[in-house]
Amino acid sequence: MGDVKKKGKQYFKKGKVLWVLKYGDRLYGKVLGGYPYYVEVSIKGGKNRCTCPIGKDCKHVSAVLEALKSGEYHETLNPLVELSPQAVVDEIIFGNLEIGKPIILKELIYYINHDESGSEAARLFRKAFALLKREFSAEFYESLQIQFEEFKRIFYDYGFTEELERELEDLKKFTSNNLASSSP
Repeated sequence: MGDVKKKGKQYFKKGKVLWVLKYGDRLYGKVLGGYPYYVEVSIKGGKNRCTCPIGKDCKHVSAVLEALKSGEYHETLNPLVELSPQAVVDEIIFGNLEIGKPIILKELIYYINHDESGSEAARLFRKAFALLKREFSAEFYESLQIQFEEFKRIFYDYGFTEELERELEDLKKFTSNNLASSSP
């Protein structure tokens, strides 16, 4: 088990823990390993499970516990977390761009490099675009442009690449118009 804890700590330090939610005495987390893995931990009972091939007591669980120790988690009272932790994370992201930006960017970078279909990366771009329409951030927009260039390099011949590029351009126009109309 010592090796598992060591590997989990390394995963945490390398930024592979995408998010952790604490709901009562339970933790729910998403860890970006060879694949994205979902973790559940009972803090008091010590019982845990992971969607990785090992299934429990693995480096992904250890990484989530490391995030808890380091205070890098979001507390929630939303019982929906038991059904869909991702939905609760999306609610948190949508409510606070400062929390959402690093989560979406980290996940986007992961999927651009790991998703052969490009589907998850495209979904994340659309999620990021929705956030930018809600609350514009030039820094976030520029980060998305950089990631999109990498996405376009890999998925240059996919039809939805052109669609995403149009959406990104429209978003630039949308924000420019909104910024111009809001100035005195």
